[in-house]
Amino acid sequence: MKAIRIVQVVALVLLAVYVAIFHAANPETVRLPGLLSLPIAFVMALAMVLAWLVGWLPAKARVWRLERKLSTVRGERDRLLEQLEPSRRPEGSAAVIPDRADPRQAVGGGDRRGDDPSDYL
Repeated sequence: MKAIRIVQVVALVLLAVYVAIFHAANPETVRLPGLLSLPIAFVMALAMVLAWLVGWLPAKARVWRLERKLSTVRGERDRLLEQLEPSRRPEGSAAVIPDRADPRQAVGGGDRRGDDPSDYL
């Protein structure tokens, strides 16, 4: 579990304990317009949840929008890469230089550390 999730769960538990203590200390009810009579602790908890949503929803909407934009940009990148290199080589295959011999018939393992530099001149 990520550290931020642990902190969020601990904060939620502490908030629930705080609301329970607050309700025990203030058992009176409040009548809100259009609602039933509710305990003050429930009204306070509802206000906290609404405040959290007001902060969380715009941030989450921005993340969703940026993820969609990122997927669009990645799709465009893949399309452009396909235009640049239409026949993608499989991983590990050597590039084919048209005026040279077939690289599959080449000698050696591709390690040039032991080769003589004059071979490439």
